[in-house]
Amino acid sequence: MAKGAKLTVDGRLTRATTDAATAFTGYAGQSVKLQFKKSGSTTYTTIKTVRTNAAGYLSTTTTANAAGYWRWSYAGSDKVASVNAAGDGVVLK
Repeated sequence: MAKGAKLTVDGRLTRATTDAATAFTGYAGQSVKLQFKKSGSTTYTTIKTVRTNAAGYLSTTTTANAAGYWRWSYAGSDKVASVNAAGDGVVLK
């Protein structure tokens, strides 16, 4: 990917259900942070916060200015524990 290119980051936040047929369902209306960790760093920084849609999906566009890792981070609620997605790496040319 070229430096300065637009990067689209998608995801889905789900939660367990009590229905065995559909073990997980989308978690609507939740705030989830898009975070970035520059290559060589140990710390993620929040870039923006996005809300999940009615089916739990989220998507945003950002600019790739450095090589590193992107992830979604959810702080949790009274019904669902906090979770950090595994980071996806981006290499710049």
